[in-house]
Amino acid sequence: MDVSPTHSVFLQTDLGRSIPQDDIDLVRAAVDCTSEQLTLFTTLSNIDSIDLTAGWSQMQRRVADLYAISFGQALVRNSRVNIDIVFLDFCAYSPEDMAPFSLSKTIVASKDKHAIPTWWPSAMVQNLVVCTQFSSSPEPSNGHPNQRSSAPFPPTRRPIPWSSFSHVALGGTFDHLHVGHKILLTAAALAATKRVVCGISADTLLENKKYREQLESYRTRELSVLLFLRKIRKDLIFELVPIDDPYGPTATDASIGALAVSHETLYASNALNLRRAEHEMPPMALLPIDLVVSPAAGSDGSHSSSAANGIRASVSNENSALKISSTDIRASLAEKQNRR
Repeated sequence: MDVSPTHSVFLQTDLGRSIPQDDIDLVRAAVDCTSEQLTLFTTLSNIDSIDLTAGWSQMQRRVADLYAISFGQALVRNSRVNIDIVFLDFCAYSPEDMAPFSLSKTIVASKDKHAIPTWWPSAMVQNLVVCTQFSSSPEPSNGHPNQRSSAPFPPTRRPIPWSSFSHVALGGTFDHLHVGHKILLTAAALAATKRVVCGISADTLLENKKYREQLESYRTRELSVLLFLRKIRKDLIFELVPIDDPYGPTATDASIGALAVSHETLYASNALNLRRAEHEMPPMALLPIDLVVSPAAGSDGSHSSSAANGIRASVSNENSALKISSTDIRASLAEKQNRR
């Protein structure tokens, strides 16, 4: 398949199972043939029987796996493609929300084409590329796939099979929005049922950051976060606020029931609940995000380099190849600027 600026991918996944190698190959192929924007639409099957504790762990691990597979392939190919993952079960899209994706082709595995719901826009169905063999080039489909899902439109949000809260908070700098940010934001959005409160570091709080001259402005960072959140969930209120202290809105908003945090900041986050206790506010549940990829997410050895093996292995601190930080991005930009 020829390289195009934009593509979509439809993938049905089972939270109770590792991602099959065929699906990994499909995602990698989609990355290889996309130059600017790749949107991966996925649905979660067999989630009704998952208990809440296991559901949270499996959900955030699945988000990390999919980003690791796709972004890892982009790194291997030295591609600058932007990758977003949208869970169709929970995004609450309207027909108008789907319309922009009708302009590009959607790649789907032959085993998953029956799972494409009847509300899928006809223009997107006409632009389907059905992969019958992932080791070869995708072949265009001929019209509507057979035996499509009869799920109604607009899609009804499924019961959340993990602990959920009306109001969920998270915070960060969100400079040069990258895959780690997207995993954290996605997990927070999937844990909320009404509102996500996102604290974003004010410019005054970042005066001592490394490579400060490459920092994006607050408004740029705020817009990047808002556009991403609006892409993955349409039925939530997103409240983005500048923070100029370690506590942000968690110290004053008693309605916040949970805080999504990375494992690196989990211990420090306990201080936020201590501050809330001082103001006689209820404690927040802490929702840790592992940022660790399942070993099965790309263990086929198709790339022999140590960098590629590291990319597949983990999004944790042990894998600096995949856990790209904002500081790394600013350092790269500064280096490029110095070369001019």
